Amino acid sequence: MNESVDDSPSGYTVIDGAFRDESRSRSVPYRLYAPAPLSGASPVILVSHGIGGSREAMPYLGRRLAQSGYVAVHLQHTGTDSSIWQQANSLEVYRILREAMWDANAARARFQDVPFALRELARMNGEGRLAGRLDLTRIGMAGHSYGGVSTMVAAGQRMGPGGQWSFKEPGIRAGLVMSPNIPIQGGDLAALYRDISIPLFHITGTKDGNAVPGNKEFDPIQRTLPYAALTIPHQYLLVLDGAGHNAFSGLKHGPHAHGPEEETRYTRVVQDAAVLLFDAYLNGKTAALAALRQKFQSSLEPTDRFEWK
Repeated sequence: MNESVDDSPSGYTVIDGAFRDESRSRSVPYRLYAPAPLSGASPVILVSHGIGGSREAMPYLGRRLAQSGYVAVHLQHTGTDSSIWQQANSLEVYRILREAMWDANAARARFQDVPFALRELARMNGEGRLAGRLDLTRIGMAGHSYGGVSTMVAAGQRMGPGGQWSFKEPGIRAGLVMSPNIPIQGGDLAALYRDISIPLFHITGTKDGNAVPGNKEFDPIQRTLPYAALTIPHQYLLVLDGAGHNAFSGLKHGPHAHGPEEETRYTRVVQDAAVLLFDAYLNGKTAALAALRQKFQSSLEPTDRFEWK
């Protein structure tokens, strides 16, 4: 495991490295944001990027989580990451991304990255500079687009024909799902979601349409369907007025938002939502739960939509 460290003066430390899974002949690069200085054992949030993304996505989220006492581990999923398009010309990029979205083997490998990363984090917790600093009894997950799917799958969403695949990760206790999608294979949502039992915060926007241009057009309201289909309690939905698909990556430019960082009201709202969610459900803070349900909406625009059940 190779690491490079960037100690920031802003209350967090950034550690870049890569886990190596010899059983799958696969590397899983990561960018880890940790509180600085470290004190005690921090809850852990896994963060999963969208199609064609990387560990550099959603830096605003990693920073804020670390500053709030969490260790955020941004995973990079080979086969659905930026490596698949970086050498392509502009005419090929979207075709490559579309094909990767439908690659069942790449999907399975991506979903298997989650339990593998948790095993590696357990090993990291026993040695090195983060030894004893990870509280792996309090684990959350967050993701955008394909990363949102990965979060739902880790929460228990079934995949594959007839929902035959399950990659549920029992250690994950709460999830933040940005730009959620209904299962790509279709089917009865209630059946495909029957194994989900954890709190989830679903965030989308009124302009949150296709992730990859050229795909079949769909109404952004479809991104609210996972929330609508889940009948279990502790589910939250936020639809941000005017937010497009890349509003949640925190990056601008490029075929799938891989340019310089961009801070907007959308990224600030996501930061606030994430901290309240994980404070409430990982740290058991009753004040955070009350704020999430009673005060959070006052920070939104009147045209935003927020509800919970």
